[in-house]
Amino acid sequence: MVTNQLKRAYEAAQKLSLKDQDMLAKKILEEIEEMEWDEIMSRPKVQEYLEKLEEKLEADIAAGRVKEWKPGESLEALFQS
Repeated sequence: MVTNQLKRAYEAAQKLSLKDQDMLAKKILEEIEEMEWDEIMSRPKVQEYLEKLEEKLEADIAAGRVKEWKPGESLEALFQS
């Protein structure tokens, strides 16, 4: 099932060059993927999990179990100390 507006958009897109059609298709697919992620991230169970993860991270920071890494510094050195 397709809405009239989507049909009109498709018909208009068919008049574009192939390069522009590909560019438009890429943007549409990116938008759809973003909408899917938004829906996933808004689920109550996901929000609960993220809140628990945040609490654990805050506890790890408070206990000194998290080390700061600055871009350009060696990751190897970070894990040796």
